[in-house]
Amino acid sequence: MVDEAARQPKSIKQNMMWYSAGSVTYLACQWFLSVVVARMSAGFDDAGALALAMAIGNIFTPLAYYNTRTYQVSDLKNEYTNEQYVAFRIVTTFLAFCACSVYAVVAAGLSLAPVLAFLVYKSAVVIIDILHGVDQRYGRLDYAGVSLIAQGITSLLAFIVVFGLTQNLTVAICAMTATALIILFAFDARRASRLDSIAPRITLQTARKLAVVCLPAVVSGVLCSAVVTVARQFLYSMAGEAALGSYASVATLAAIVQMAASYIYNPLLGTFAELSLKGDSRGLLALIAKVCAAIVVITAAVSLLFLLFGEFGLTLLFGEKIIPYVYLLQPMLLCTAATAYIWFFMDVLIVLRRMKEVLIGNVVSFVAVFPLSWGLIQWCGPNGVSFAGAIAYAAGCLMLVYYTLRAIKKGRS
Repeated sequence: MVDEAARQPKSIKQNMMWYSAGSVTYLACQWFLSVVVARMSAGFDDAGALALAMAIGNIFTPLAYYNTRTYQVSDLKNEYTNEQYVAFRIVTTFLAFCACSVYAVVAAGLSLAPVLAFLVYKSAVVIIDILHGVDQRYGRLDYAGVSLIAQGITSLLAFIVVFGLTQNLTVAICAMTATALIILFAFDARRASRLDSIAPRITLQTARKLAVVCLPAVVSGVLCSAVVTVARQFLYSMAGEAALGSYASVATLAAIVQMAASYIYNPLLGTFAELSLKGDSRGLLALIAKVCAAIVVITAAVSLLFLLFGEFGLTLLFGEKIIPYVYLLQPMLLCTAATAYIWFFMDVLIVLRRMKEVLIGNVVSFVAVFPLSWGLIQWCGPNGVSFAGAIAYAAGCLMLVYYTLRAIKKGRS
């Protein structure tokens, strides 16, 4: 039942605080799973199986999300109801699960059971995300923040306890799934239903329409993620497995810039939509400028931290063997900053309903990374991956900035 008191929105500052705290907690707990399984296992088989499950989960997640939430939270004209968004997310999750399960049967071998268990866990997480979209539409990201904190802590504790007792990776992942389902039904569904009806209802025609509308953004997301993957594949082919392994290890720290940027602008997507709907081009440009400036500040701050403590942090995580590769950190920050910018302008253009332009910008980045990787890795070694990614993303981002300014100008005129 809808509760009018619950619909009273929190301030932008409160929403950003809660959502950032929840996202950081959840991601930290998910990252710590890899450390826990390596520490608690007798060998490295379980760590490898979990890594494979997470890798296949990384394929599953964008397919299941189908980039619906950005479209949902910026849907101020109520093109679709929350019931339809929830139903559509259930459909995309089911289809993605089926597709990735078939892939897992072929690719996972003896690790099939934990991979499938992990896909079930991620399915629950993906459904929770669309309910967070309902929260965001009504300015109640405090609900989402509390949920993310609870998900992160309970899933990690359940994994540690059950894996410690059973030494069975599949059973431990099932315990994580149980905690996610409890939070889904006991917290998220109840909170979201106080804001709006979330009973999943959708017609085939509406589902097809949503699928077509969001498809360019989905393809764009895949292409955007593939840019660095392509560059890393070039490094593997040209310099070998050890070079790629050291680069990937160092990259775990550099990703903090992209994550921090997303925590800043994700809670603002509804505000972008409101300004666009009002035709407030000046306010829209000012908010875009503030986010861009914030990314610069975050990048500079993280760069200083890495300069002072980067070697210490990497050594703490990976041991002294990583010290010769600390020089990779600063160039990586350029790449992650460029990644943050292109994802930001992708979401702004989705808010502005310029889906074709989103795709064009990411095609530019994807095409550009091939010659850039080949040339820069030969010239700069492993740092060529970062430089190639940064330049490719910058090229695509310039296209997206142009399309954003053009869309705002058209809106004003």
